[in-house]
Amino acid sequence: MSTNIIDFNKSKQRLINKKYPNISPIMPSRMGITFTKTNKALDKFKKVFYEYQESLFDDGKSKKVAIEEVFIYFNRFFEEAYKELLNYNFSKVPKYKEAIDYAVLSSGKRLRPFLMLAAYNFCGGGDFLVLTPFMVAIELIHTYSLVHDDLPCMDNDELRRGKPTVWKAYGEDMAVLVGDGLLSEAATILIEIILEFSYTEYSSYVITSALLLLKLAGLDGMVVGQVFDVLNTNNKKLTMQDISYMYAKKTTALLTASLVTGFNMSARYKNGIDLIELLSTYIGESYQIKDDLLEKESTTSKIGKSTNSDKNNNKVTYVELVGVENAKKRLQILYEATLNTIDLMADNKDTKEKKVFQEIIKYVLNRDR
Repeated sequence: MSTNIIDFNKSKQRLINKKYPNISPIMPSRMGITFTKTNKALDKFKKVFYEYQESLFDDGKSKKVAIEEVFIYFNRFFEEAYKELLNYNFSKVPKYKEAIDYAVLSSGKRLRPFLMLAAYNFCGGGDFLVLTPFMVAIELIHTYSLVHDDLPCMDNDELRRGKPTVWKAYGEDMAVLVGDGLLSEAATILIEIILEFSYTEYSSYVITSALLLLKLAGLDGMVVGQVFDVLNTNNKKLTMQDISYMYAKKTTALLTASLVTGFNMSARYKNGIDLIELLSTYIGESYQIKDDLLEKESTTSKIGKSTNSDKNNNKVTYVELVGVENAKKRLQILYEATLNTIDLMADNKDTKEKKVFQEIIKYVLNRDR
C-alpha cells in the first residue's frame, strides 16, 4: 500500500463515478486533507519507533531509546493527523473549536491508538498511514466518552489530565456538544476511509474494522457499560460477575476494537479471533484494575484527576470488593497471562515485533498515572 493511498476527496469522486456513472456527485467534499504535516511527523515517529524496536532486540548495540520518547513522537504525529483531518471552518464558532482542541489535545496517554499501532506492527504491517484514520477515530470516541463521563449528570468530575474538565472550563452545554461532535466526526472519518478503500483489495479489512470499532463503542460495548455503571450507582450488592461485565463493556470493548483493528488492517494476522479476544480481556481487566488501584493509592497531582471520584459517587469497584492486596495479585496473574498469550500469537518465536509489542503492553499495565 502506498503511503499516499489516502486521498478522501478523490475517493468520493472515484466511488460515485464507478458505481453510479449517470448520477452527478452531490457528496460534499472536504478540502485540504493532504496529510502533508502528518507524513513529516510520521517519518520522525517511525525513525524513533524502529530505533526503539532495534534496541530491544540486539543486547544494547543500537541507540538506546526510552519508550517515553517513542510516545512523545507518536503524540506529535497523532496531533498533526488530528489537525489535518478536522480541517473545518470554525470561524463562526471559534469557542467550539477551542473546546474541542482542549479536550483532544490535552496530555492524554492515547493508549488506544498506540495499542492499535503496536498490534499492526506485531503482524508485520508496514504502512502506518493506513491506520491513521482509525487511530484518530478511536481517540475521538474515547475522548467524547470522557467529556460526557465527567458531566455533573454522570460522575461530576472537575479535573481531568491535570486540568479542569471540559464542562468546568466551557460549561455543561458546550461539553455535551463537544462530545456529540467528536463522536459524529469519528463516524465520518471511518465512513470516509471505507470509501477510500472501496475499490481495493483491502476493502473487506477496512469495512470490518470500522464496523467493529463503532459497534464496540456503542450499544454492544462502551455505552452500555456506562449505562450499567450509571444505573448501579449506590448499589452495594454488585457481585464480581457484575463488575466483570461492566469492565468488559466499559473498558475492554474499546481496547478490543483497537487491537482487532491493528491485527486486521495488517492483512497478515493468521490466528483466529479467540486469541485476540483473550488478549483483549486480559488487557482490559488489567487496565481497569490498575485504574482502580491508582485512584485508591495515588494522588490527584500524580494522576491528574480526583482520587475520590468513585467514593464520592458511591461506586463499587474491583478493589473495593477484594481489597488492595488481592487486586494486586490478580493484576500480576493477568499480566503474566497477557504476555503468555502474545507468545502463543507469535508461535513462541522471538521477533522484534513481538518484543516491542510486549514492552508496550508492559508500559500500559505498569503505568503510574
